[in-house]
Amino acid sequence: MKMINVSEKQETHRKARAIARLIVEKETIKLIKEGRVEKGDPVEASKLVGLSGTKFTAQILPFCHPIRVTSAKLETKLYDEGVIEIYSEVECIDRTGAEMEALMACGMAALNFYDMLKRYDRWIKVTDLRLLEKEGGKSGHVKLDYEFKGKVIYLGKSEKRGLKDKVESIRLIENFGVEGDVHAGTERQVSLFPLEALAKVPKEKFTFPLDQLTENITILGIPEYVLLPGKRLRIGEAEVEILEIGKEEFLEEGKPYAVSRWGRFCRVIKGGIVSLYDDVLIIA
Repeated sequence: MKMINVSEKQETHRKARAIARLIVEKETIKLIKEGRVEKGDPVEASKLVGLSGTKFTAQILPFCHPIRVTSAKLETKLYDEGVIEIYSEVECIDRTGAEMEALMACGMAALNFYDMLKRYDRWIKVTDLRLLEKEGGKSGHVKLDYEFKGKVIYLGKSEKRGLKDKVESIRLIENFGVEGDVHAGTERQVSLFPLEALAKVPKEKFTFPLDQLTENITILGIPEYVLLPGKRLRIGEAEVEILEIGKEEFLEEGKPYAVSRWGRFCRVIKGGIVSLYDDVLIIA
């Protein structure tokens, strides 16, 4: 075992960005926002822990070189749906990059969230710790194009309310919706349903065939917990932004049971054709 010799490398400006997530109960997010966590504010405390983690990376990881960190930032986002996102950005002027410091910042912040919240939420999940972007050094600028990838498995549209007709492709029009669909031009321009949400439907509520699930777009392969308000998706040629999850009033029977709770409603930010089996990418 040995550390890699970097003495021949040039000192250059380097930067790295990373992410981590925690999946928690909705009530846990409410506790944080209302300031009812007994140990204190986990958001600010976790920022401090994460930033401190950048300075101790080489002491914890024996093959990691000490670097001169010149800047470190940490941002958190709380989602009412039960998700905490942590983003870090670390810069240095040195012979090796800041990737491990950026990852350590997110990881340490996530563990501090866990520690401060565990008495309220026993089964917190820490997930998705990964590098998003790095620049500097021989490899130059490298950025993750997308974080998750899924597929379009159903498409539908209808000029009247009710079940939508299955189609092979649809045209999305910027800031309008699906061409030829009853909801085009309304606040909820495009309806999207992640098939993974069916895991939440009780057995006795499965009173509908799966082909009746067809909203405008039904997708498979992206974890439901990342399909949050504000996220942008590239679907075929088009791009949409998720505005909200579910409806104001939950319905109790048939397909509306699932859609009213876990359907995603989007606006079109870039028009284009969407076809069956097109890729679905989270791009922002």
